[in-house]
Formats: sequence, structure tokens, C-alpha cells
Amino acid sequence: MNRRTFLRTSTTAAAALPALAAAAQPAPPRPVNRTATAIGAYYLNAHMYTYVPRHIRADMEWMADIGTQYVCIGVLEQDLFAAYENHALIAQEAARVGMKMIAVPSRWGGLTAGAPKVPSLFTMLNPETKIVNKQGKTAIMPKVSGGISSVHHPDTFKFFTETLAELYQQHPGLAGFIIDEPKCFIVDKSKHAVAALGPDAPLTAHYAAARDFWSRVCAFAKQKWPDKLTFLFQQAHNPPDELAAGAGVQHLDYYGADGRPWDAADDAKLEGGEGQESGKGKILLSGKGEAFIQAARAVPGRKSFFLMENHNLHAAAIPAMDRHYPAVLALKPDFAAYYYYPRNVQDPDRAMAVIAKHVKKFTQG
Repeated sequence: MNRRTFLRTSTTAAAALPALAAAAQPAPPRPVNRTATAIGAYYLNAHMYTYVPRHIRADMEWMADIGTQYVCIGVLEQDLFAAYENHALIAQEAARVGMKMIAVPSRWGGLTAGAPKVPSLFTMLNPETKIVNKQGKTAIMPKVSGGISSVHHPDTFKFFTETLAELYQQHPGLAGFIIDEPKCFIVDKSKHAVAALGPDAPLTAHYAAARDFWSRVCAFAKQKWPDKLTFLFQQAHNPPDELAAGAGVQHLDYYGADGRPWDAADDAKLEGGEGQESGKGKILLSGKGEAFIQAARAVPGRKSFFLMENHNLHAAAIPAMDRHYPAVLALKPDFAAYYYYPRNVQDPDRAMAVIAKHVKKFTQG
């Protein structure tokens, strides 16, 4: 073969290599879920500021393989100007395996949980919006976000809704957003709160104000984006009046709870220690999960939500999770989510293997 023929043949062969390589690659997994319970993964991904495409691709494939249909990503306020590409890549890789993405507004105004545990940029830059406690202090919840913007200050609602609008503008493919463990169901002695409720308002009045704030946020969202989902969940061991107020938030597609995936008997045996959720009655069995499902479905058209917590997990708690996970799923919430490799887990691979085993059996038989 002369050089000209060789180069022509080699060029043709080289041009075909990408197509051949693509054909040789197995098709990515797609979620298979034969149940009526949607499955989601909380994917908080270590602040989202380090991201490796092949790792994210592998994560999405792992989730899809066990029947996960939604990936729920934490979004800080500052991510909207500092981490657009991170979220865009997750959305791209999720779509590649047939999953949708849901946002978890994290620590916005100190009003929500999510991750990481940082102060709200808005609240720090606008101290006049802060909740004031009974002692006259604005430095509250020192192990959460430090300060919380008051639902009574007009700038708080403006901030939250404008930030939500910016989020949806940047990522129009988002399926919705989750209000994660709202933190504003507390006594507020700020100037605007006193003006609205009076100086001696009962705790239930503060709960009602928080309820109405979130109802306004969700009404705004539904008016502008009627097809996008709205979620709110509370901690399973919160006081009954607080839970009743949360369940009263309007314009929600999903309402529910986060809690440990085991029962009261096992929870009592687990010494959680400082910063641990275990051993405090924050559970989804022993009647608590059923109560949240009933509360959710008491509103026509509204569905139930569980976040089956597996973060902050001692290795000694994994057997309890293994024993009880099928019973939690058997309650058949309308949406059930797990944490994907979350923070502070003593034996993460073992814990995730337990979750994968039970979720895949539930979704695919």
C-alpha cells in the first residue's frame, strides 16, 4: 500500500473510531420502578464546589440502576453566581439516564435546612431582617445557620421568591423545589413580628405566620410555574402544633417528614449523641410515617413524602436500618427519598449497599 492510499484509508478508519467507540459503549441504565412510589436521591455532593464529571456520571448510573427517578440537589444562594456549571452538569447527567432534577434551596435566609450548614448570605448582609428571640438576641440556632430572616419582614419574601425565580431561569428543566425542614416555626420578637402579632402573641400565632409565609411562597411558585412541583417536609419528632401548621401550608404538591427508617423500639436502643438524629424519636415507623401520609392526603390532590434519613449514621445503626427499610417502603408514600453517600457516616459503603438492596427490590421486584 502506498503512502497516499495508507493515509486515505487511515483517515477514513480514524473518522469511524468515535462512532465505533460509542456503539461499543453499553447503553446507560434507565430507572425501572414498577410501584406507585416515586424514588428520589438527596445528592448534596460536598458543597458542589468540587465536581468530577466521571464521578457524577457514575453516581447517576448507580441511582438509576436501583429505580431512582429524581435527583435532589442542594442549592445555596451563592451557587447561583458561583456554581452554575456544577448544577448544569448534574442536570445533564441525570437526564442522560432518564432522571429529573429537583432543587433543595439550602439555608436561604436561614429559613430552610439542606446543606451545607452555613449562614445565609442574605441574612448576614441584611441584619435588619433577622428574627429576634425572647432574650433580644439575633444570634440563634448556633449549630444550624446562626441567624434567620423573619417571615414578617417584607424583604424576606422578596428575597426568597426572587432567588427562586433566578434558580428556575438558570435551570428551567428543574422539576420543582423542596422546602426542607423549615426553621421559622419559632417565636419571633423582631419589630415587624411584634407589629404584626402583638408583643405577647402565643406560640401558635408564630406557627401560623410561618405557615402563611410558606403558603405565599408556594402560591407565587404555582402562579409562575404551575407545572413545577412544590414540596415541604418537617422533622418527624417536631411538636404536634408545629406539624399541624406545616401541614396547613397551601399550594403544596407533596407534604411529609424526614426521619430514621426504623421503629421506636430500635430507636430507643440507639444512643445518638450530640448532633445525631438517632434515639430522639425522629422515626418513620411506629405510627409516625402513617400519620404523615394521612396528613398529606387529607388535602385533595396532595401527596405524601418521606426522606428516609441515613446521614449522621453510626455503624451500629446499620442493622436496624437493614431490618426496617422494607417496612418503611411498604407504607407506600407517594415519594420516598434516600441520601446518596451523605455526610458523617461511619461505614458509608455498607450503608449504601443496604439502601440499594432494598430500594431495588421494592422498585423492581
